[in-house]
Amino acid sequence: GAAAAQRETKRARLIDMITSSVVRSHAVIKAAAFRSALIAPIISATHLPPAAFRPNHDKVGFSSGAAAASDRPFQILGLQQIAVGSLSKESMSNIWIDVFGISKSGTYKSEKENVDEDILKIGPRGSPYVVEVDLMTPLDPEKSPKVHVPPLNHIGLWVDDLPSAVAWMEGKGVRFTPGGIRKGAAGHDVTFIHPKGNDDAPIGGAGVLIELVQAPPDVIKGWIP
Repeated sequence: GAAAAQRETKRARLIDMITSSVVRSHAVIKAAAFRSALIAPIISATHLPPAAFRPNHDKVGFSSGAAAASDRPFQILGLQQIAVGSLSKESMSNIWIDVFGISKSGTYKSEKENVDEDILKIGPRGSPYVVEVDLMTPLDPEKSPKVHVPPLNHIGLWVDDLPSAVAWMEGKGVRFTPGGIRKGAAGHDVTFIHPKGNDDAPIGGAGVLIELVQAPPDVIKGWIP
């Protein structure tokens, strides 16, 4: 009798072990199936060939399809500067210098441009890719240009061949501000795209004053297309 009881106990334990194993396996299979059902649509939606994530330079150009990249005799290399304006240089210095901790590297003043500005720089010291921040106040708030209006006055872009860029853009109907190409505050040749187009040159900066800045050789050399 004792031997039979032991055999029955072992058989019951074996049945419990098999049952538990089956239940766990079933749970794992259900969980895996759930994850698969959940993730598969996401993978399917995002499984695009590498080319889908690269810009198609053959399609670069104006919305009218007027120009392909091969037709463009210049390249925009990066952000050269941002310029902000205010009637109070103190208020700009409080945020940009005192709070952000950005160092002032120089100043610039021009009666013709009605500007008194502090020049700040962001980036590794000595790097050609430092971004300039210009804090601008008007010499005379009643005169033009009013460098404090709008407060985010303009952005500057490095370009590898400024004369070619201007000639090409003018041919495409881009409107530039008066003054042509001239020396900017940092000593580089610059010109400005007007915020708004007109009848003669319908393409402007879509509300933004854009400065094009001739890139020096070290910036051009480091450019990776």
